[in-house]
Amino acid sequence: MKIQSKLGNETLMQREKTAFLCSRKTPDGLEYLVGKWLLGLTEERDCIMCGNQSAMERAVFTTLLQRKIPVILCLAEAMPARWDDDVREALAAGRLLVVTHCDASVHAVTARSAFDRNVLMMSLAQKIVVGCCTKGGKLERALAGFENVEYLANGQPWLDHMDLINNPHERPKPEPTRLSRWSRVLRLKHGMIYLDFNDSGAETYFKITHSVKDAADEYNKQKIFFDRKELTAFSGAVDFLLGKIAKGEGLPPGLTVASLSGDITFDEEQSGVVRQLVMTQAKTLVNGTHRVSTVTLAFDELPMLARGVDEALEEWK
Repeated sequence: MKIQSKLGNETLMQREKTAFLCSRKTPDGLEYLVGKWLLGLTEERDCIMCGNQSAMERAVFTTLLQRKIPVILCLAEAMPARWDDDVREALAAGRLLVVTHCDASVHAVTARSAFDRNVLMMSLAQKIVVGCCTKGGKLERALAGFENVEYLANGQPWLDHMDLINNPHERPKPEPTRLSRWSRVLRLKHGMIYLDFNDSGAETYFKITHSVKDAADEYNKQKIFFDRKELTAFSGAVDFLLGKIAKGEGLPPGLTVASLSGDITFDEEQSGVVRQLVMTQAKTLVNGTHRVSTVTLAFDELPMLARGVDEALEEWK
């Protein structure tokens, strides 16, 4: 397998390259982990190889162009005749190389051309970063035999061994960490709040999930995420609010907790005779879409949340 067509700055092939790949199906919180990885990239040091197959791969490619990180786009079809403005700008600036292993007869991506494209990328890269790898999928099989792999979400050490790929029942099940076993459930007047940790590769984040039945009798789940430092700041904000409530004071305007998963803002609303605290986490994702999650509870239920968060911080040492 070899590159059939090239367009752009061919000297990028001489740089040390990192290939980014991701399965189509992704878990909650992956945008946080991928965003954190992207923030660590620099124009001077990094050159990223990526496709544009899955939604996350397309989002990463768009972000790389926006941040002016040198990138090699690897296609699984013939070179197109037209490009978007951001691609043409990156080509003109020498920050982009587009390559494909397909000849002019491959007019659409196929399962085989995508698989071969992924293998080609991994063969050319000095390092491989995987956003998420679905067990039993084609990406998992393509990764077999490659050892220079970093998993942002679901670390899978068995991928180095083809015999385990062929015999999935022999795959070792990783022991859950102490943090991933910790959880709490808060029973509210309206719905439940679940507090738990998620371990994703080398990263751990804390999740607050508010689950409420909607009019269609379906469960609507709203989730907000924190790393360790952000959860400490959130705990401080909750304690500050408890002090205000104890004094009979209203919610101070502009109270915000910064988070890579989206800043959390605090608002108040009235539901009948019940004063409710509305906590909203909003973030523009790497693909340009917006993620907004809202956790709501009565003011007199806030002490339960404060105790749960305090317990979580005690565990997270």
